[in-house]
Amino acid sequence: MTIDLATKALLTQFNQQSATMQPHKPTIEESRLGARAMFLSLAGDNEPGCQVEALRLPAGTHDIPARLYHPQQLLVPDAIVLFIHGGGWSLGDLDCYDGLVRSLCQQSGVRFLSVEYRLAPEHPYPAGLDDVSTALSWLHQNAAALSITTDKVALMGDSAGGNLAIALSVRAARMLKLPVAAQYLIYPVLDVHQPHDVYPSRMQFGNGDYLLARSAIDDTRNWYLTADETSDNSEVSPLLLSHLDDLPPTSILLADFDPLFDEGYILAERLKSVGLLRRLARFPSIHAFFSFGVLPISQQARSQLARQIREDLLT
Repeated sequence: MTIDLATKALLTQFNQQSATMQPHKPTIEESRLGARAMFLSLAGDNEPGCQVEALRLPAGTHDIPARLYHPQQLLVPDAIVLFIHGGGWSLGDLDCYDGLVRSLCQQSGVRFLSVEYRLAPEHPYPAGLDDVSTALSWLHQNAAALSITTDKVALMGDSAGGNLAIALSVRAARMLKLPVAAQYLIYPVLDVHQPHDVYPSRMQFGNGDYLLARSAIDDTRNWYLTADETSDNSEVSPLLLSHLDDLPPTSILLADFDPLFDEGYILAERLKSVGLLRRLARFPSIHAFFSFGVLPISQQARSQLARQIREDLLT
């Protein structure tokens, strides 16, 4: 297996920059600023034509900022994808993922709703999951106004957003009683309970040389959970779900050089065994590559996923 050449060059740049920095454990504020700067600088050019509408979804004591994306050519007018961004439940925002969502929206011809859920550690579990649950309920409640059908609402999330998406799918089936047409999980984090050495990919690619480090996974878990919460909760570590029958048809996109590869692959195999795996796509890149629009492999992955979304939601 050989890593994508453009990804390798970007990794070399990352690691050279890290080597020149003084050893320092960043604060949460510094981590957020650093992540935002990285995502915006590597986002690439915006997809032309997509129109964006700013919204605030009511959630009781607060509002949830959101953006509704309309493609220039609406090819599946009765469908929508609820997009949940990554960032270890503690980083990221609407701006960081704006370019990615625009690209998927425009290429698929499907509308997207991107939500800015509350972040840990200020708002630990289950605040973020509660917010995306509210967003899903809002879509169903406003289906007529949006001209969508309730059985064509899909979920998508990357990394911790993928974690929230699968937890939301289970909630939708068991608690909210809301249909989910499909879910798209992009290198999801699925297990923050078991030790890292359970997963060879965590040990092989988690030293920090491939962007995402094991220590960062630990930090984000600790920010996400209070002392009263345990990491073996299946809403936190969905790979520990005893059965997957409640999940919708699921597509999983993985990066081969990602510490999270193994857990995503294990989930894909489990879904395949119960007939719920729609597609597994693998790319020779790193965690977060899908957001780095400057990489040709990111553009390739986006085009493939956008085409699949359109085909899935047309049927």
